[in-house]
Amino acid sequence: MKAFWTLLLLSIFLSCTTKKAEPPIVSDQTLFELAQHTPGFSYYKGRPDTLPADPSSPHGSFVRVRFNPTARAAMNDSISQLTETTFPDESMIVKEVYDQRGGQLKAYAILYKLKNNANSSGGWLWSETDPVGNVLYSVEKKGEDCFSCHSSSTNIDFVKTFGLH
Repeated sequence: MKAFWTLLLLSIFLSCTTKKAEPPIVSDQTLFELAQHTPGFSYYKGRPDTLPADPSSPHGSFVRVRFNPTARAAMNDSISQLTETTFPDESMIVKEVYDQRGGQLKAYAILYKLKNNANSSGGWLWSETDPVGNVLYSVEKKGEDCFSCHSSSTNIDFVKTFGLH
């Protein structure tokens, strides 16, 4: 894990020049590692319940949703609503995808807020992997298949969870 953070910091440092530097590219593997190894995630409403997914969702039949500490800090005490108008940069939301309640984990759908990243759409990086990190939907697609559903007026900062549960 220490090597991962060292490599990430080194890539950020090396990308800095006297010219206006482009933000570092964040890969699907980086997002998967952050989703796996970032401490302090909090589950939606403070409970690791497996919730029914939107029937029109491509994310399976059931989900569990968790927020990293940055995202959690922008939410109310019950972890059920955003208290700001948007999540801050470096917020991560991980949707654990299941075909049945209490079943085996099928995928991780990951949103990572990084407004000025070349791969962001709506300010978010969009990625989906299987449980071992194989890419199912690449961040390089810039959320093109996700954005239409997540941009609905009932969603808050492109997050559907609040309107569904």
